[in-house]
Amino acid sequence: MIVALCALCCVAAQESYYTSIDGVKGGATLKTALYELIRVHERISYGSGSTSTWGAFYSTDRNPANNQVYDMYSSEVRYFTSKGSAISGMNIEHSVAKSWWGGGKNDAYCDLHHLNPSDQNANSRKSNYPMAELESVSWDNGVTFVGKATIDGSSINAYEPCDEYKGDFARTFMYMFTCYQNLTYEYTWMNYASSTYPTLKPWAVELLLKWSKQDPVSEKEIARNNAVYAIQGNRNPYIDYPQLAEYVWGDSVDYTFNLSGAVIGGGDNTGGDGTDDTQGNILIMESFSADLGDFTLGNAAGEYPWTVKYGAAYVTAYVDNVNNAAESWLISPAMDLSEMDSVTISFDYVTKYNESGKAAERNQLLVSSDYNGDVASATWTAIDFSIVENSTDWTFTSTGDLLLPAAFMGKENVTIAFKYTSTTTKAGTWEVKNLLVTGVKGEPGGDDTTGGDDGDGDDTIGDDNTGDGNQGTVGNGGKFEFDNFHLVTDAADLTVGDSIIIAYENFVMGPQSGNFRTRLEGAVIAGDSITSYPEGTQVLVLEEGAVEGSFAFRADSLYLAAVSNSSNYMRSLAMDAVTADASWKITIGSDNAAEVKAQGSYTRNVMQYNTSSPRFSCYTGTQKSIAIYAKSPRTTVVQVVGDADGSGNVDVADVTLIVSIILGEAEMVDTADVDGSGNIDVADVTFVVSRILGTSEE
Repeated sequence: MIVALCALCCVAAQESYYTSIDGVKGGATLKTALYELIRVHERISYGSGSTSTWGAFYSTDRNPANNQVYDMYSSEVRYFTSKGSAISGMNIEHSVAKSWWGGGKNDAYCDLHHLNPSDQNANSRKSNYPMAELESVSWDNGVTFVGKATIDGSSINAYEPCDEYKGDFARTFMYMFTCYQNLTYEYTWMNYASSTYPTLKPWAVELLLKWSKQDPVSEKEIARNNAVYAIQGNRNPYIDYPQLAEYVWGDSVDYTFNLSGAVIGGGDNTGGDGTDDTQGNILIMESFSADLGDFTLGNAAGEYPWTVKYGAAYVTAYVDNVNNAAESWLISPAMDLSEMDSVTISFDYVTKYNESGKAAERNQLLVSSDYNGDVASATWTAIDFSIVENSTDWTFTSTGDLLLPAAFMGKENVTIAFKYTSTTTKAGTWEVKNLLVTGVKGEPGGDDTTGGDDGDGDDTIGDDNTGDGNQGTVGNGGKFEFDNFHLVTDAADLTVGDSIIIAYENFVMGPQSGNFRTRLEGAVIAGDSITSYPEGTQVLVLEEGAVEGSFAFRADSLYLAAVSNSSNYMRSLAMDAVTADASWKITIGSDNAAEVKAQGSYTRNVMQYNTSSPRFSCYTGTQKSIAIYAKSPRTTVVQVVGDADGSGNVDVADVTLIVSIILGEAEMVDTADVDGSGNIDVADVTFVVSRILGTSEE
C-alpha cells in the first residue's frame, strides 16, 4: 500500500497536532521539537478513583466487550468491576521504573502513556530491571521473562516482554525518553544520567528500533493512544508516526521529517561539506496485518493464492495433508523511480517445510519494469535476500535493507513481486510482513579537500574541490596491480594509498545506512581477483591511522569509525584529521580471513558481515569474517629527466622510453616539439607524461 508516513495510524484530525514538527531536521533538533510538543499535558492523580489512574485504566486498558483487563505483563485473566476501583492482585506499573529518576512524584510518575495495570507477581519479579534480550531466563510466566543479559560488557538482571508487546514497550520507552529528556536520571543502564540527546544509550537505541520494527503498531495500541489523548491531552508520536524513531535515532537522522512523507538531506553539492543532496520517499509500506492492501495476485494465482493469516501475507499449497503444485504471485502497485538514485527494500519473513536446498528457488523476491498485468510476459529479475532455508519455529527473520538493482533507477513502471512455487513432492509455507520500500534521489555533495600533486610520485592527487564528489587517484604505487582488485593474503602487503573493497563471498560493501553499510551482490570473482563489481560498491582508500601500525579507511570525504562498544555501530564521519576511533589494525589469517579491529575507545569492535541481517558493520560478537581486496594505483614515474636514453639528445626516443615505463610497453609517441618552443626538451617529456597520467588538461 503506497502511503504517506502517517497513513497507518494517524487520521487527518491528528495531523494538525503535529504541525510543529513538519519540516524539522532529524536527530537532536527533531527530538527537542517533539519534547516541546508533548511535554505539556494534563496531569491526573495517581491511584484509585474515577478521575485517577484506575479510572483512566477503565478507558485505556479495558476490553469493552467483556470488561477484561488488558495486562501486558501476565496471562492472568481479571476484570474491571467499576470505573476507578483498583483490581485485586494488580499494581499500577511504571514501564519506565520510577526509581530511574529517583522516584519523585513528578509528571512522569503519573503519565498514563507508560502506566499499565500489571499482575503483582510479574511486577515484583521484573523489579526495576532494564529491558533487554535475555541470555538466560530464571523466571517467566509466558508473557514476562526475567533473567540475565550482557549490557555494555556486564552481565546484569533484565527482563524481556513477549514478542506480542515488544513494539508496544519500545514505543513507550521512546515516548518517555523524549517527553522527559529534561530529567536527571539516577539509574543509567538504558539511558544517560543527563542528556537531552540522544538520552538513550546506543545499545538501547538499537534494541528499541529493532523491537519497534519487529512488532508494528497494533489496533489496540492505536486505541490506547487515542484514549490517553482524550484524558491527558498529549499523544505518543512514535505510535502515530512509527518512522519518527528512525528520524530521531536511526538511519534518517540526517534528513528532514515531513508529514507528507518526503525527506530532504543536507549538502549543497558545491564543494562544501561533502554530504549528500538527497531526497527520499517511502514508496511502499505494507504490514499485511489485516489485508493485502493494494497488492494484487496476478494472473497466475491458481488454486492456492496468497492470503492474510497470522497477521502476515501467507501462502501454501499443502492442503489436507497433500502437497500440490502451485505458482502464486503477490504483486505490488507500480512505482515511479524516474527520479530515484537508489531504492532499498526490507521485509520480515518466515518459511518452512521447503524441500532441502530449494527455499531460494521456491520463494522469490522479483522486480520488473515492464509488468502490465501478465506475469508470464514480463521480464523479472530476482533479488537475493539470503533466505533462511527452513525456520526451526515461526520466528520471523528480517531481510535488512536490500538494494534494488541500479538498472531499475530512472524507470517509471517498476513492480516488485513475491513468487511462491511448489510441487506435488513438496509444498512449503511462506509468510511475509512489514514490507518497506524507500527511495532516495540526489547527487553526492562536494569535498572541500584541496587537490594537487607536486609530481614526485610520492603523494596523493587530491579531490578537485569542484563539488562533484569525485575522488582523486593516488600516486604512490604499491604491491597490487591496478587492473583488478586482488585478495589480500598478507596485511604487510597493504600500502597507504591502496584502494580497498571489503567483501564476504561475492557480496561487497555498499553505501552507508544508519550504523552499518549495506551489502551489494553481483561481484564477479575470478581466482583471487574481483574483476567487476556492482554500481554503488564502496571503494575505500587506505590512509595512515592515528594509532601506530593502523590504517584509516577513507570513503570519499568521510572515514569509517567505531562509535560505540555496542554491537553494530560503525559510522562514516567527516574529520579534519584521522582519529584513533577511525583507526583500524588489520591482520590476515591462514584462511585469508581479515580481522579489521577498531582502535581508540572501542577495541571490542571488529568489522564483520552479518548473514542474518545482511550487512557489513562492527560487532562485538561472532559474525562472519570479511575478505579484503586491494588495488594499488598506477605508479607515477614522473622523474623530470632530459636525455632518458643516453643518446646525447633529448628526442622522441626519450618520450617513448618514459611512456613505456608508465604503460609497461613501448608506444611510439608521434610528438616531438609538443610545446612549440623550437626544441625537443624536458618540457615536452613532462607534457606528454602529464597527458598520459591525466594531470594536465592542456
